[in-house]
Amino acid sequence: MYTNTAPVSTQATEQHSKGVAAWFRRKLSSSLVKAVVLMLGTQVVQAQESLGHFSERYSAEQIQADIDQWTHWVHATHPNLTHSIRDIDAFYARLDALRDTLDKPMTGEQVWREFASLNGMMADGHLSIGDGTNAQWRKWVAQGITLFPFEVLVSEHGLSIVSELGGAPSAHDGQYISEINGVPAAEVVATLLERIEGDNLAFCRALLTRRFAMTYRLMYGATDAFTVKLSTGQAVQVTALNKAPKSIKQRTFDENFNLKLLDNQQAVLTIKQFGWDDPDAYFRFMADTFAQLNKAQIQHLMIDISDNTGGDDIFWKRGILKYIATQPYRHGSTYQVRILQKYRDPGEVVGSVVSGELTKMTQPEADKSVRFNGKVSVLTGPLTYSSSVLFANTIQDYGLATLVGTPTGGRSSQSGGIQFLTLKHTGIRAVAPRFILDRPSGKQPMTPVQPDTEITQQGLSKAQWVAKALSASRSL
Repeated sequence: MYTNTAPVSTQATEQHSKGVAAWFRRKLSSSLVKAVVLMLGTQVVQAQESLGHFSERYSAEQIQADIDQWTHWVHATHPNLTHSIRDIDAFYARLDALRDTLDKPMTGEQVWREFASLNGMMADGHLSIGDGTNAQWRKWVAQGITLFPFEVLVSEHGLSIVSELGGAPSAHDGQYISEINGVPAAEVVATLLERIEGDNLAFCRALLTRRFAMTYRLMYGATDAFTVKLSTGQAVQVTALNKAPKSIKQRTFDENFNLKLLDNQQAVLTIKQFGWDDPDAYFRFMADTFAQLNKAQIQHLMIDISDNTGGDDIFWKRGILKYIATQPYRHGSTYQVRILQKYRDPGEVVGSVVSGELTKMTQPEADKSVRFNGKVSVLTGPLTYSSSVLFANTIQDYGLATLVGTPTGGRSSQSGGIQFLTLKHTGIRAVAPRFILDRPSGKQPMTPVQPDTEITQQGLSKAQWVAKALSASRSL
């Protein structure tokens, strides 16, 4: 700070001295006010842009301790890392490189940018370094953070604008993005995809579509404004928005589970997750649904699980197969499982890996009056994952319905029994599975579930795709 130290002339008059004193008082008062305003303003900005643990700063020792904690935990939890990691030596080399890179004080964001680069290499939606939960992002948005202002679609054709962030229409809907703030869109997408967990590219693209604004914020930092260059050559100046992405908004029961009866003896049952806080409400809905289908004499039911990223198997066993299964079934075959203390059965050794095969069969519902006897098809897509993959496996291997749509986002040999770890210092949350389960038939364990009839969504809205799949599957 510059300070004028020149002495005041001894010839100055008393009035002048009083004037100078008054000037200093005014300056001091003004400076204090400005300092307070600046301080408060800084606090407001920090509050608006804070991402909780991601915005905190950590010592090199804390970061290294978290890497050690995660490394020990993932090896004590996962039954076989080579299930999804193609090059295990490259994985360990990358882990060593991370230790060298994360050797100085950093923010949680900076740690995540490096640490999450393992996600692409681990290639499993159940094995990840997390970018924050939906609840956390809802909280941060409520506290004032701003994000990239568009909902987007990440596809093999590029990065396109779907709507304004949150779902309202924008003037640029349907346009492809070629650059964001001078960085080629292809480079942005590749950088973010490396940090998205998933079994295959289609699933990772679908997840990034949902989480683009949030993952972009973590990777590139807070930005008040964006220069978005469109493929038409037009450069658009847009402001970051304090809005929640559609994907993190809490859905109602009806948004997750709904039945539409059509006027041609067909129906569409949409199930966006296999889980609900009140399971009894879900099972009542499913019982009412199949009773309604039978009463209406529906000839063809399509069950849409194309946006279903999983949940608990009991929701499809008791909620769907109870009404359509005609023979005994099992939901998997061979397995590998890590024995954890909280799940240990008598005689099992904690930490050991046990291999075996599921032999217990689930019997079809004895009360045949509740059974739906019409044709059933199941719509799958790139977000069909986890328990919904096990459902698709079971449906296909026992011929309980016809699969239509596109390949699932998860490989048919699924990891599961996910465990969570919040790192001690940085607060970053990690996920790892404790078992690997092959499909009931045991065939093609490392490939996605392939539909019996493939119906691509390219160039179609979701409603158009569902209608096309419905028409195609009815004629099969």
